[in-house]
Amino acid sequence: MSNFSKIVILILIVLSFFFIKEKYGEQIAGFINKTKMVKEINIPNVDINKSINEAIQTIEQEKGINNRNEKDSASIYFLALDSNDNGIYKKVQRELPKGKNKLEFSIEELLKGPNLMEKTTGTYSEIPKTTKLISIKQSKKRIIIDLSSDFQYGGGTDSIYSRMMQLIKTAINNSGKNKKIYLYIEGKQINTIGGEGIMITQPLNEKSLEI
Repeated sequence: MSNFSKIVILILIVLSFFFIKEKYGEQIAGFINKTKMVKEINIPNVDINKSINEAIQTIEQEKGINNRNEKDSASIYFLALDSNDNGIYKKVQRELPKGKNKLEFSIEELLKGPNLMEKTTGTYSEIPKTTKLISIKQSKKRIIIDLSSDFQYGGGTDSIYSRMMQLIKTAINNSGKNKKIYLYIEGKQINTIGGEGIMITQPLNEKSLEI
C-alpha cells in the first residue's frame, strides 16, 4: 500500500470519528454514565437460608406456635413391625406435663400402652395391661422401679424379653445420667423373671438379658 493510500485511509477514519461523535456523541456519553452507575451499585450479600428461617419464625410467632424444641417430652418404647415384618422397638414421644417427674411419667405411659392412633399404625406392647407402678424411688446414684407381679406373668420367653427391653429402653432414656436402675417386683429386687426363669443382670442396661 502506497503512502498516499495510507493517508487517505487515515483521513477517512478521522472524518468518521468526528461524524460519529457529532451525531451520536450525547447518546454514547449517556450510555457510559449509566454503565458507571451500574458499577457503583453495591449489591448486599444475602443469606437466603437465614432469611427463610426468619420468615418461618415470624409466621410461627404470629400464629402462636411454640418451638417444638422448647417442649420437654418423654420417650416411650413400644413394639412394631418393619416393612419386612421384623419386630422393632418403636420410640414415641409424650409431652411432659408441667411439674411432672419425667421418669415416673414415662413409666406410667409405658404401662398404659400405645394410644388409639398408634395402634392403628401397628404399634403394640408386650407389657400386660394389668401391670401397676407401685413406686419409683430415686437417689443421686440409684433408681428403683417397683412394679406389680403382673409384669412377669403371661406370654412366653420372647414376650418377657420384649417387655423387659421396653422397660429398660424407656427407663434409660428418661432418667438422669450415671444413675443405676434396678427393677423390683412387689418390693423385692429380682434376678430372674417369667415362668422359665429368664436371668436378669442388675443394674439394668440393654445387655441385662444376655447370658
